[in-house]
Amino acid sequence: MPRVVYFSLIREKIGKSEEEIELSGTIGDLRKLLENRYPDLKSLIGRIKFAVNEEYVDDSYKLSGDERVAVIPPVSGGL
Repeated sequence: MPRVVYFSLIREKIGKSEEEIELSGTIGDLRKLLENRYPDLKSLIGRIKFAVNEEYVDDSYKLSGDERVAVIPPVSGGL
């Protein structure tokens, strides 16, 4: 099972920093699962980035089951 780690605003919205999720599919499938499981993410879900084992991936990335998946909220800032 992938270990999913949540950061910043996402962690605050769902109330946990990580969990194991039973999922066989793609990052796109994980995105849909998170949107359904955590309705508070609905406004952010399209702008969330994912990194698998510390490398950014897109929605077509196929999960094998033993990864560490970081769920990264949209960031803004600058001077």
